[in-house]
Amino acid sequence: MFKAIIFDVDGVLVDSMQFHADAWIEAFREADISIKREDIYEIEGSNGWGVVRLIFGKAGRNPEPADFEFFPRRKREVLDFDGIKPFEGMESCLEGLKKSFRLALASGSDRKIVEQMVGQFFPGIFEVTVAGIDVEHGKPAPDPYLKAVEMLGLEKEDCLVVENAPLGVKAAKAAGLYCVAVPTTVGAEKLQHADLVLEDHAALLRYLKNLIPS
Repeated sequence: MFKAIIFDVDGVLVDSMQFHADAWIEAFREADISIKREDIYEIEGSNGWGVVRLIFGKAGRNPEPADFEFFPRRKREVLDFDGIKPFEGMESCLEGLKKSFRLALASGSDRKIVEQMVGQFFPGIFEVTVAGIDVEHGKPAPDPYLKAVEMLGLEKEDCLVVENAPLGVKAAKAAGLYCVAVPTTVGAEKLQHADLVLEDHAALLRYLKNLIPS
């Protein structure tokens, strides 16, 4: 029996990835680097520093030290936050889960963005939040999930992870955690390393509700 559920945020709790991708596209345009949404979807879960390193590397360029601060900040400035909404049914599902489980977040996103989303959509739900800046090595390194487990004060076998991104699944499994995945921006075949891959968010909500003791 799990005691805690650790959620990724973007693409799991909120339908936000297209807005994050568009903001990164606009930010990197200032360095004359052209990317598509799919380029961001493939590396979803990486923290801001990781995104800069990976996108510059794909363009055959090396980022300057200042780039690791500039581009995440610029991305945050142009993000269309007003377009972001929770997935249907997620708020009530989390309220139900909170009665039986300890709930945590492990996101690669900027802390200010995570806190804004949680404060607006899920106030009072999560007791632990790990954002991109909280660990040196973001997903696919296990560090974000290991930190969440440590902050919860639980054993690994007590914790369930819910993810939607290949790097996030790799991070959860590298941390030694049971991982359930739902495809939102990539195909289910790219999440095959998860312990369980669900069809869609409707299936995810059914799975989560079935965890609640009757």
